[in-house]
Amino acid sequence: MKISASPAEGLHIEVEEPGEWHLLTGILRDAQGAGFDLATQVGGRMDQTAAWNDWEEYVIPDIRAGFLEHLKTILMAIESARLEAAGGPGLLWITREDAFHWYSALNQARLAIEASHHLGPGETIDPNRLSPASLKAFIRSQFYCAIQSILLDQGLG
Repeated sequence: MKISASPAEGLHIEVEEPGEWHLLTGILRDAQGAGFDLATQVGGRMDQTAAWNDWEEYVIPDIRAGFLEHLKTILMAIESARLEAAGGPGLLWITREDAFHWYSALNQARLAIEASHHLGPGETIDPNRLSPASLKAFIRSQFYCAIQSILLDQGLG
């Protein structure tokens, strides 16, 4: 997989092997995995206040809908590119218009991985001490972080 940037057009991901499509759809699996609900986490300690019921009823559904819209946008982009490539090598574009959706979905995936695996700051992690599942999650999280960094470096995130 290669990622290239075009400031005017966005990023394009060159998928070189069919299995790389699975890696990209992993963003969605990670973001929604293990029952993690980022929308309820956004409120921080709101659940300890008298306003929690209103927050839960009026704010969380809109936040959740926004997060799901971001995931839906990237799912459609990935599946469209995968179908166009007939599941083989192909290009996936992250346009300027969709960059925020990608950034959000990647962030959701990284936060869900952290909630599930409790990895901590990346620079303090010793990969040799991780279980096989946590090591795989750590590698995916680092991959997602790399894409986010490229989005930010290109002024897209």
